[in-house]
Amino acid sequence: MCCKRTDKGFPLKECISGNFTGWSYLYSGNCMCPECAFLFSDQTFRKRSWVASLSNFRTLKNDEALQVLFSPPEPPFFIYIAKLGKRQAWLSCLHRVASNRHHYFFSHEKYDVPILFERAKAERYAGDVKKALEFGITKSELLTGEFKPKTWKKALERGARDFLKELARRKGDPLWEVMVDVGRK
Repeated sequence: MCCKRTDKGFPLKECISGNFTGWSYLYSGNCMCPECAFLFSDQTFRKRSWVASLSNFRTLKNDEALQVLFSPPEPPFFIYIAKLGKRQAWLSCLHRVASNRHHYFFSHEKYDVPILFERAKAERYAGDVKKALEFGITKSELLTGEFKPKTWKKALERGARDFLKELARRKGDPLWEVMVDVGRK
């Protein structure tokens, strides 16, 4: 994974399970150094959300993800948000280590690409998610952009039709979808 030569490597078949699907994210070679092998031997990196920096590594609870996105450690750092713990999507983003706390890439299990965190946009999205959840809109509606008739009725009664239209336009935006995923009332 690190692409560095090693004299103490472990054969790939000892490091990676037969179910592994991320071969395209690895460099060529026939072994892994002890440090890279550890990343595959410990299921924490796949099953849990985590943040790593030069001074610290820690796993996150789902409720902490939003706070960490807005208050990451000092650069350089890397953030990974797991959902079901079935994929190692962080592999596709590993070389996008963040160097700025307000404008950086992070990884989410649902996506095979790095997600750009832009603070102003993320703040707007997080505020709208909170407002929408308090309004009674479900996360499923926010992700699909398809609102139930009762949601439309409620919006029309409260003069929030344009708000729903704006939320619907965000469908497919990875940052929006992550803000919905980690959003809480």
